[in-house]
Amino acid sequence: MNDENVHLPMPMTSEGMVDARQASYALRLPYYWFSDRSMRSAKRIPHYLLGGLVRFRMSELTTWAQSESAQPGIKEAE
Repeated sequence: MNDENVHLPMPMTSEGMVDARQASYALRLPYYWFSDRSMRSAKRIPHYLLGGLVRFRMSELTTWAQSESAQPGIKEAE
């Protein structure tokens, strides 16, 4: 089974969602990390596909960024 084909239901929360540009600006990371499918996969960035749109939850991105910066050998911006 391929993990890329698994679509989990979105959790029901009142938190709004942001697009790639907003996520990039808020986390001060390169825009292409969020906009490019292969980079999202390589960096394991949590995201949701809504029709043809890619959206992110800031709480999940914040948790992801903290876990990435805690791992040795990973640069924040390339």
